[in-house]
Amino acid sequence: MFKVCVTRSSTGRLPPFSLTLYGRTQRIGMQRYCLRTLLIFTWLLFLPCTLWAAQEGEHLIPFKGIDLNGGHAFDLQKSIGQKAIVLVFWASWCPTCKTEVPKINQLAEKYRSRGMDFVAVNVGFNDSVERARAFIKKTGMAYPSLFDSTGMIAEQYRLQGVPTIIIADKQGMIRFKNYGTPEITEAIFAKLMED
Repeated sequence: MFKVCVTRSSTGRLPPFSLTLYGRTQRIGMQRYCLRTLLIFTWLLFLPCTLWAAQEGEHLIPFKGIDLNGGHAFDLQKSIGQKAIVLVFWASWCPTCKTEVPKINQLAEKYRSRGMDFVAVNVGFNDSVERARAFIKKTGMAYPSLFDSTGMIAEQYRLQGVPTIIIADKQGMIRFKNYGTPEITEAIFAKLMED
């Protein structure tokens, strides 16, 4: 049971009131009540953002683009159902993204020829194609990279930061999503490649 009782104040300040919740009565000031209500409302408003994000156990969302490395067209849909996929979301202004490139390059060198696709997506936020190309050249990124100029890809995946690494199995089911490069052992690779 929830009951609010407001009383008048002779001091001119916001009146205190009694809040009865599950049989417990608590006397608190109106300002404190409004602040608490605002915080709870804000938390409830932003909670769905994390729930809508592409999570482990959900399917990859296909997208297309042009590779900044070579100008070739890329279509993620062609890889889903054929190969395990590693998606790397990054930005040229992100210092952690620089440290992840060599790790992803090592994984690509080890697993690309065995049926795993690697693709990077520059999120396009506060970035440019020129800076993205300079970053690719400077870091030696050895896998295709797209530029998300409209922000649609990042929005579809509901990214909350960069770098974000997503690994999906051969069927396109997301098996890993985090902010760092995971270790992919032979056993994990075999599971990702299962039909």
